[in-house]
Amino acid sequence: TMLNGPILPDFGIYHVWPERGVEAFHPEDRNKIDGWIPSDLVFERFEWDGKYYHVRYADRVTLRIEPTLWLEIPDEGLRIGDQVEVLSNNMQNDPMVAQIVDMRFSQIQNAIEYTLEHSEMRIEKQYLVHQLVRLTQRENLRPRDVPAPQPKFLGQGDLPAQGID
Repeated sequence: TMLNGPILPDFGIYHVWPERGVEAFHPEDRNKIDGWIPSDLVFERFEWDGKYYHVRYADRVTLRIEPTLWLEIPDEGLRIGDQVEVLSNNMQNDPMVAQIVDMRFSQIQNAIEYTLEHSEMRIEKQYLVHQLVRLTQRENLRPRDVPAPQPKFLGQGDLPAQGID
C-alpha cells in the first residue's frame, strides 16, 4: 500500500516523463531536472516525506518527486565512487583497479551497466556486475546481527606445545 510505501532505500530509473509533467517535482527542484529525468540513470530513492520521494544520483543531484511511474532495479551492491577490480573474464577484459563513475540500466541486458574511470580516464566499455569485484568496504552493508569480530589475544592455550622434539 502507498501508506507504508516501499522499503527505502531502493533503486530504479525514471525512464518516462512524469504524467503530471514538471508539476510532479518540488518547485525548488524544477530547474534541476534537465538531463536527469527521463533517463536510464539508476537513482536511489532514500526518503519519503509524505508528498515527495527524495531521490539522488550519487552526490551529483538530489530531486524531490511525487510518486510517479518508475522502474525498480534490484540493488547489485555497487555504488558510484566504489573502487572495483575488473576481472579478466577469460581474457575479455584488461584486469585493473578502477572507480565507478556512472550507473545506467540497460533494458537490453536487463542489468545495470557500470562506467569506470582508471587513472582519471573514463573507459569507453561498459561492465556488468559479474565482471567486477568491489574493493570499497562499507560497514553498513554488514548484517546488523553479526557481532563485530573481537580482538583475539594469544592465551596460554594458543601457544605451541613446549619441548616436543
